[in-house]
Amino acid sequence: YAGMILGYSIFRNASGSPGNDSITIGTSMTVLETAQGNKLNVSFVAPPSGKVEIIFSAIMLASSREVMFSLSDNASYNEVDPIHTYDHYGIKPDETDYVSVYMPFVVQGLTAGTSYQYWIAGDSSSSSAYLYHGVDRAGLLNTQPITFKAIALPATIVSEE
Repeated sequence: YAGMILGYSIFRNASGSPGNDSITIGTSMTVLETAQGNKLNVSFVAPPSGKVEIIFSAIMLASSREVMFSLSDNASYNEVDPIHTYDHYGIKPDETDYVSVYMPFVVQGLTAGTSYQYWIAGDSSSSSAYLYHGVDRAGLLNTQPITFKAIALPATIVSEE
């Protein structure tokens, strides 16, 4: 199982409606949701090791603000564990920049063979930041999709301080 992709979700705007290609990240930790009402999540069945790596990736626009991310086990935001809430030294563009977001979360102690679902939540230190995905309002230009995947980890992993 180690290295096997157990779950994969892709979020890509396919409409030409203005604003449907962005998700606003506000100033309180909230599960992120597309304009079409889809909350960013991934589902999988836990491997025999009970350990997975959850990886979230996207393109973000922010202007001189820190953006933090957290793993939730509920669509209405419930912090999985403080170690899965990256609220210290988050992503902070020093000016108005588009940046690539790559957030890995190592989750251990899962029950093998049990189904799980996790969501990604985010917040911004001030004002707003934006995730972009799919086609823009003109229908001509595309941004990479938002992806969220669960990968099985081996039973023995190095976990040190």
